[in-house]
Amino acid sequence: MNKDEIKNYIKKHLSKFRYLHSLKVADEAKKLAKIYKIDLEKAYLVGLTHDIAKEFSVEENMFWIEKNKLSHKYLEKSYKNILHSDIGAIVAKDLFSFDDDMCKAIKYHTIGNVCMNRFDKVIFIADKIARDNLDDSLKQVKDLVYSGYLDKALLRYFESLTINLKSRGLKLHPSCLKLIELLKNN
Repeated sequence: MNKDEIKNYIKKHLSKFRYLHSLKVADEAKKLAKIYKIDLEKAYLVGLTHDIAKEFSVEENMFWIEKNKLSHKYLEKSYKNILHSDIGAIVAKDLFSFDDDMCKAIKYHTIGNVCMNRFDKVIFIADKIARDNLDDSLKQVKDLVYSGYLDKALLRYFESLTINLKSRGLKLHPSCLKLIELLKNN
């Protein structure tokens, strides 16, 4: 599929809100790709499709889990907010023939991972800052990333998220904690 066909597919299969968000992330990812010297077209396509599985029903998730022989642990409540990234990577490969790097960026766009490369980090940050009304912490993240400080932007994002979750009695995913430790030591 080409870009327009993918865009039409996304528009047809996502809510208006999620589709508009995906367009914003695609545009943001392309802008950041230019700064960080990564493939602009791939960044745009991954930004466009990163939430392809975000609104899947339990039945749709089950279809992809069974088709790919994944563990049913993905249907547990603890995976509710991150399942779409794992399933989305599979869907993008299956439907759009995305390469492994593109699929990995979709997989890591929600909680991150210590194995993230520059491309993955750009997609991650694009998803967080491609919004109309950024709070002060996300404005700081955006300023850092547009100033050439990708890892500092990631760290700032996670510091803010940690405070936010702690205030609600929640904790970061272990992958986030490992990534924070890596970013602090670099």
